[in-house]
Amino acid sequence: MNDESPIIIITGASSGIGKAVALKLAESKPKIVIVARRQKELMKTAHAVKRKGAKVLPIIGDVRNREDRERVVNLTMKAFGQIDVLINNAGLGKANLFIDQPDEEIDELIETNILALIKLTHRVLPIMKEQGKGHIINLSSTLALLPSYPFAVYCATKAAVKTFSDCIREEVKEYGIKISTVYPGPYDTNFGKVAGYGKSGFQGYDVQGLAEHIAKLVSKPKDNLIKPWFFVPLVWVTIFSKRLKRKIITGIADTIIKAKRETDLTIMLEEKKQEEIELLAR
Repeated sequence: MNDESPIIIITGASSGIGKAVALKLAESKPKIVIVARRQKELMKTAHAVKRKGAKVLPIIGDVRNREDRERVVNLTMKAFGQIDVLINNAGLGKANLFIDQPDEEIDELIETNILALIKLTHRVLPIMKEQGKGHIINLSSTLALLPSYPFAVYCATKAAVKTFSDCIREEVKEYGIKISTVYPGPYDTNFGKVAGYGKSGFQGYDVQGLAEHIAKLVSKPKDNLIKPWFFVPLVWVTIFSKRLKRKIITGIADTIIKAKRETDLTIMLEEKKQEEIELLAR
């Protein structure tokens, strides 16, 4: 960390990776602005951060909304006078074969995962340029490097995050601004539940370990962070072997599709059981 407490904005901080990163960073006593749509969950994060001795400003807002993005930036500048780090963590996944995916789900993925990230970055960069320093950390996914067809739109948005980060990294380095891209694998969060496949056959790795590595990026920026570590050689191997890449991607797809079918069946049976209970109660 710098000798002065850095001002850090974290989007999607009510749960999962965002919450874990906020709590890890709080140990170094920065000033943290946390943003999310769910007020109750966000306030729980805020209280936990404050208990660790860090100053925290919770802002209820949807980063897809222009007015909310403006409010995040304006309130941060009013409270702290600068923005040192922006962690674009807000995002979601939806497991669906593209041919069956509803339009509104496609819109939600694109607007949340890439449009909101680009627009919030665009709003913050001039402030960092004026300061002569800054650091933006964008959350992509290992599925951007190993794209799988049950996640076509999600993978496309995360690949766009990678490309966007690579491009602006070269553009803004002359202003003292760093750009980092994080590529998480499967971690123990609510991602699977939100995506619609529940607890899949993937092992969910400890999100605290990932949060520790992301927190280290704040003090020691680097271009790319792929975690867990074994995804690094896996990605390199697939670059040189199309057959192996197809095998790995097919394995990921089969696992997700199987888990989604099992989850859909469980939900259907639960709904049917609830209907029977309601009929008996009449």
